[in-house]
Amino acid sequence: MQFEFEGKCVLKLEHNEGDKTSKHIKTDFNLSVSKNLDVKQYLDKDAIPTAIGVKALTQCFVQGLVGNIHYAKGKGFWDDAEHLRYIIAELEKGFMQVPTVSKSEFNSDSQQEIKNV
Repeated sequence: MQFEFEGKCVLKLEHNEGDKTSKHIKTDFNLSVSKNLDVKQYLDKDAIPTAIGVKALTQCFVQGLVGNIHYAKGKGFWDDAEHLRYIIAELEKGFMQVPTVSKSEFNSDSQQEIKNV
């Protein structure tokens, strides 16, 4: 049997003219599960990931990062070790901030996600 998980992550940024960087406003993310799986094991009644769903979502994002690192190295865009150090530094910065976690919606889609501002 083959099945799929899809992790979606949307960053909302704000940029002011003249600034060198943009400001991170919020991150919305969610998990979609193949129809041939028991969705209730991965998403609760509000379509929020369960404990098993959180693990699947993490794997989506981790494997996405691994693939992106290999792609960037293969194209000569970014050395993989440097890229990985950048990711670790960004994770450290993210954990220094105090998040606000709440439920939100992706655009007009009715599926619920977790919003981490």
